[in-house]
Amino acid sequence: MVDPINFNVLDSPILEQTEFGPDMKNWLSNSVDILNSTIITISNINNNILSVNTLDIGGFAVWVSPATPYVVPQIGLTMNGFVQARLVFSTNPTTIGSVTPGTNQFTVTFSADPGASAIIAYQAFSQNPQG
Repeated sequence: MVDPINFNVLDSPILEQTEFGPDMKNWLSNSVDILNSTIITISNINNNILSVNTLDIGGFAVWVSPATPYVVPQIGLTMNGFVQARLVFSTNPTTIGSVTPGTNQFTVTFSADPGASAIIAYQAFSQNPQG
């Protein structure tokens, strides 16, 4: 097995060995720093992702009021996790009011009765990918 790459120790190129002018050296150095930071961020996101999925959760519960949550199982999720959800389609006009992570599940609350079909696309993370 190969050891993982430690992106925190990557250095900018040795700019003194190039024939570039000072402006190009600054641009190149800044570009490498941005790239390294982006790779670290992507690596952190990939390490914390639990699921990316679409799911039709409409019609599974009796909708009483906007406070009626729909429970979606998600193994590994905790209350400290993070879930991002988007409504793709619903039978009735509605919006997602809130998404709340919990232990091995998250709840979705709609602003109105979504009807027989409410398709959501979601990403679940073990922790907030933005830190």
